[in-house]
Amino acid sequence: MASTIVFVMDPLEGIGIEADTSFAFMLAAQAQGSRVFHVRPGDISLHGRDISLGGSFVEVFDRAGDHFRVIEQARIWARDCDAIFIRTDPPFDEAYLTATWLLSCAERQGVRVVNSPAGIRSANEKLYALEFAEYCPQTLVTSSQDQILEFLEQHGGSGIVKPLNGHGGFGVLRVSTEDSNTKAIIGLLSQEGSRPILVQEFLPEAANGDKRIILVNGEIRGGIMRVPQGGDHRGNVHVGGRVVTCEIDESDRAIEAAMGERLRADGLYFVGIDVIAGKLIEVNVTSPTLVREIARLGGPDIAAEVIRSLF
Repeated sequence: MASTIVFVMDPLEGIGIEADTSFAFMLAAQAQGSRVFHVRPGDISLHGRDISLGGSFVEVFDRAGDHFRVIEQARIWARDCDAIFIRTDPPFDEAYLTATWLLSCAERQGVRVVNSPAGIRSANEKLYALEFAEYCPQTLVTSSQDQILEFLEQHGGSGIVKPLNGHGGFGVLRVSTEDSNTKAIIGLLSQEGSRPILVQEFLPEAANGDKRIILVNGEIRGGIMRVPQGGDHRGNVHVGGRVVTCEIDESDRAIEAAMGERLRADGLYFVGIDVIAGKLIEVNVTSPTLVREIARLGGPDIAAEVIRSLF
């Protein structure tokens, strides 16, 4: 019988296939002969110690507007699946957390889950990078406005602030001690000092773009540069950033060497790191993207590599 690969993700109707990494995994799984099963996060059930998954076996097509058809709706046992991909879009909220708890039960029964639910729970995408602080920009995490303003003064009067649970560039703001809005921004992001936020030194090189580097099992498999457009300081593709090829350099390899063993130990098999001027900014573990863009610009077919590596 053909292998079954499960994708826990958002509705297929709403994805943009030209830039969707989950869809790239689906295409690769189908191409190597696996059955593709789509599950929404709310359709995971626990029966004693057994996990069942409600969803659809689908056939996928690399054509916009007509990219899938449902073969059969079903409820299957997780223990009978060959691999489960957790690909729900962030944020990592209560629903996401609950899904990881449930899928940990499947992982304990020997099912391959990518990424490991325990690894996802342990790796806040902003804070996990600071496990390798020597490779990061100068960073402060605090809810104190006074500490943030002092940090900005110490680092040339400007910096980048962001919420710890943000994603896709949401809430990533450049602030300055010369800007009368800065205190209000800090108050808004920190919910008036009740929630820690992250502040980093501003790296001027960010204007040239940031690298998204994909690691598989702790090893770099490809990368791409996201270049800000239209005066935006963010290079995220969904806010208009342009993607171009990039070289993997010695500083990237140093980060890889520092992180690889830890990523493997935490079960973080498929990871996207963000790097600016050789500095590690974030470690994306929930639903890393951009493998289709990497392949489109002449890089490796990372999705196919990942699927092949499961067997």
